[in-house]
Amino acid sequence: MFSPILFIDDDINLLKSFKRTLSSEFKVVTADTPEEGLRIMAQEGPFSIIVSDMKMPGMNGVEVLSRAQKINPDTVRILLTGYADQQSAIDAVNIGNIFRFLTKPCDLDTLVSVLRAGIRQYQLIISEKELLEHTLLGIVNVLSQILTLVNPVAQSKTNRLKKYCRYIGKEIHFKEKWLLEMAALLSQIGCLTIPPEVLARYGSGGILKEEELKMLKEHPVLAGKLLMHIPRFENIIEIIALQDTPISKFPRYANPERQHNIHLCARILQIANGLDKFIMAGVLPADALDLMRDDQDFYDPELLKHFKTYDFGLQNMIRTYIHCKDLNNQMIIDEDIYTTKGLLVVTKGQSVTFPLLSGLLNFSHSVGIKEPFAVLTPLLSI
Repeated sequence: MFSPILFIDDDINLLKSFKRTLSSEFKVVTADTPEEGLRIMAQEGPFSIIVSDMKMPGMNGVEVLSRAQKINPDTVRILLTGYADQQSAIDAVNIGNIFRFLTKPCDLDTLVSVLRAGIRQYQLIISEKELLEHTLLGIVNVLSQILTLVNPVAQSKTNRLKKYCRYIGKEIHFKEKWLLEMAALLSQIGCLTIPPEVLARYGSGGILKEEELKMLKEHPVLAGKLLMHIPRFENIIEIIALQDTPISKFPRYANPERQHNIHLCARILQIANGLDKFIMAGVLPADALDLMRDDQDFYDPELLKHFKTYDFGLQNMIRTYIHCKDLNNQMIIDEDIYTTKGLLVVTKGQSVTFPLLSGLLNFSHSVGIKEPFAVLTPLLSI
């Protein structure tokens, strides 16, 4: 059975009739006040369709459906009206993006036909959204693999940023998590042209030359140029461009929802960047958070609060030196790893994954790795 359909009407007998006649084909949920309907939608959704009466005490149907759109933009909205309200209903369809309107009394066959059409519309919306997200994620993964091959230092940072961004997105129940994670994954794509040794020196708090600082400052702009020809990447480009911009200088956008998503993702990405910068330079996580709280030009204090209970995974780990053959996926690389010829292959801070382990073993057998090297290992595994 599809996602439920929510009916909102102050006529309790009509709601009972909907439940009685429609429950054999649809899952029906009812509310006898606009406020109750919106509460149910927010707490018990998602709903495939919401059907609202036009005339109700306190709030009319157009207002209800307008608020419902903000709660879940994908839900198909249908307005139920009396004959005297038809012009209002027509305006609602034309102006308020309402799928259909039905007049009272509405015969069962017409109602069922419209609900079936609404479910098909809902399926189409969800399918297109999922296809878009999967397609974009596939593109991002390809670009991420290219970054891995060309600049492992930048890719290592990308993985850490994604971890931090994913955590905050989950903590604040952000609905557009895919947008946030893709922005994190692509945030360093502009570093393709920056030498890995420059990024490594910057990450460890080393001193950079003026031209090197300029390269770092311009990498978000380069990222935008690389991504600008990919359809539907407009918001991602905006988020990446704002990662080094003071919050007070964030631009305004005509669409309030777009502005909210871009600004929120950019603030989260700024926090992820800040945490990574301090921790990779050797600052303890608690001290890093204190430093960031003092810099509210770049770090949103409300979002920072979510890291009070974050497990950075360092408290119960010890630093040891091992060889490639002794690596396992519970470890974290704690120093840059080079081949015997001086080629950087893995940067400090990366979690050991199966692909990383396979790559290191291949390098160790074919080229040679400078071993042993430092890793962080959980105490329980010692």
